[in-house]
Amino acid sequence: MSTSPIIGPDRLNENAVRLVAAQVLLFAVLTLITGWAVFPIYLTIDFFLRAFTKVKPPFALIAQRLAKLLKLEVKPIYAPPKKFAAGIGFVFSITISGLFLGSQPEAANILTGVLAVFATLESVFSICAGCYVYDWIVAPILNRYNHRHA
Repeated sequence: MSTSPIIGPDRLNENAVRLVAAQVLLFAVLTLITGWAVFPIYLTIDFFLRAFTKVKPPFALIAQRLAKLLKLEVKPIYAPPKKFAAGIGFVFSITISGLFLGSQPEAANILTGVLAVFATLESVFSICAGCYVYDWIVAPILNRYNHRHA
């Protein structure tokens, strides 16, 4: 039984995804507490790897080990909405990093707080806001496009 966040070409392990979100929440809170740009920069890299590559990002590797250690069951979920949500996380993180590096800590903290709320929803309640955007907006557009070009 696999505990990897990636369990197939279009499936992820929901429990591992939630552990990844908990790590994002931790880094968001650390950002708010310390004001250090290193945390959102790290988040930017992790989100980029998750959204745009097939490379297992560090948070996913940690989540995989934690899921195994905690003996969490594998709950397969559809990957594309999660990849889309990771893309949104990338945009948030790179913007937060830029705001911190550009000496705009108040704006950076507001966006970091929003990111923390979304990470809390995913990690605690298994509510993926980016997945709703994908389901309500992206998927219908993709379905219309695919239907016209089939």
